[in-house]
Amino acid sequence: MLPTSPVPGDAEARPAAGALESGLGFRLGRAHRILREAWERRIADLGLTPPQAAMLRAACEWRGCGLRELARRTHTDPMNAKRLADHLERDGLVRSVTDPDHRQRRVLEPTPEGLAIAAELTGRAAAWGQRLSDLVGADDITRIQALLDRLEQVVIAAEHGDEHEHEHEHDNQHSDEGAHS
Repeated sequence: MLPTSPVPGDAEARPAAGALESGLGFRLGRAHRILREAWERRIADLGLTPPQAAMLRAACEWRGCGLRELARRTHTDPMNAKRLADHLERDGLVRSVTDPDHRQRRVLEPTPEGLAIAAELTGRAAAWGQRLSDLVGADDITRIQALLDRLEQVVIAAEHGDEHEHEHEHDNQHSDEGAHS
């Protein structure tokens, strides 16, 4: 019999070790989808999706950043960032200007309406964060954030370490080939 989805708060319903639902990535993805859907409901009246809301807030918080830099800071790919920016611009929340110092760089400038909506989003995000803290507990939220920070750091370091190991293996392979020539 396949393990069933756990009921939140029901330790008895935890999936068996090795089951798809027991995987850390699966659990993080599911938690992300649940949080995203809840956030989406909280901002639906603003006519923005969560990624659009994030890009608008990013354009307001990091003014003067190019689109590629905003993509990097929001952890999305540049093409997705461009689609999000195009939507925000079409809705009159940002305007796209060419950076006078770097003509190939597109900079998003929030409009007054964009700034007002970003301020509303910031307030709602703070209220939602407080609600989660009330539900889960402030200490647990702090622990979750610290663990997520640590997980990101470890995975990034491991990935960069793996890349360097592969580079060294590749370099060593060429060195060995050169010695046999």
